Amino acid sequence: MENEQVAEPAENPLRFKMANQGFLRRGGSARRGKVQSIEGILEDLERQSSIYKKIILTRIDKRYVDDVWGEARVRMAAYLRAGNIVDNPAAYMTKVCINCAYDELNKIKKRAEKLLGDDFSVLQSGALQGDESSLGYRTVKDVLDDVLTKRDHTAYVLRHVFHLNGREIAQAMGWSHDSVRQALRRAQKILDDPEVRRRFDYRPRNLEK
Repeated sequence: MENEQVAEPAENPLRFKMANQGFLRRGGSARRGKVQSIEGILEDLERQSSIYKKIILTRIDKRYVDDVWGEARVRMAAYLRAGNIVDNPAAYMTKVCINCAYDELNKIKKRAEKLLGDDFSVLQSGALQGDESSLGYRTVKDVLDDVLTKRDHTAYVLRHVFHLNGREIAQAMGWSHDSVRQALRRAQKILDDPEVRRRFDYRPRNLEK
């Protein structure tokens, strides 16, 4: 499954003619008589941050929402200050937030790949810093390497170390949701085996959520 990012147009989105590109119209046709500075638009968007964070939360775990929102603000500010004209900043900011969430999922995928390659530094930064279940993984990784396939191990890491749900794992990995659930179920069955459980003290949480 390919990432379904919302396109951020290379050209000015929803554009209209205006003499001074340092100012942007606000709110569409109902407010055609009003203009607003770039800083004013950014301030308005910041005041509505709770709405955008809820949108981001529909795409990624709450641990990552603040980071994604921060990146979305940076991108929006850069886009506007480059002279691009946005007729509906609120709608465009929604697209930016969704794309930033998908980009964060891709970053998480790369961090998981590093972790599976024994680069434990990813556990010491960002949203995972000090996370108990993430740190606990370090103590059982060798066992999981031994008993799980790479695919099932990857699903486990994304679910229980990086705290993604099944839909988010599917988006990050390009898998179907069903294949994610199957991978987690296989891992659960293997980790429930008494012989495997005796090999480590750490008890994984239910993997099917």
